[in-house]
Amino acid sequence: MLRLLFVFALLLPLAGCLGTTSPLPVGLSASMARPNAQLDKQEAIGLINQYRAANNLSTLVLSADLNDVATAAAARYAAEGNNNGAAAVVAERSNAAALFSAGYANFAETFSGWRGSSRDAKTLLLPKPTKAGIAVQYNANSSFGTHWVLIVSE
Repeated sequence: MLRLLFVFALLLPLAGCLGTTSPLPVGLSASMARPNAQLDKQEAIGLINQYRAANNLSTLVLSADLNDVATAAAARYAAEGNNNGAAAVVAERSNAAALFSAGYANFAETFSGWRGSSRDAKTLLLPKPTKAGIAVQYNANSSFGTHWVLIVSE
């Protein structure tokens, strides 16, 4: 009996974890694969900041200037279907590191792709940036549909 109580006492703290799942916030799972979709940039940067915090890095703050650059870069990315022009926009208008992605319908998927790529994860985990800009552009005529740009800078 004492052994059974001991096992129960060990498992009790885990019981709360088993049935608890928290759904993604709507802003992270909302489809951007439609005209005029609006990305919740605060929720998106919040997810990035959780990842950075888990890696003992400072948080990023959304910058209106970098959001403008990201928006211009995403529009060019969607129009051209490759990120060469988008990278040129970022280089011309900022001194920042950028991530590009296409084809993911929502931010959660996009972030997961970036985090899963060793090259992109390095950019997400750069220690010096304090500011960020993010944008998504949908193009129904593109084989990818959605085109994502994240910019991080000091």
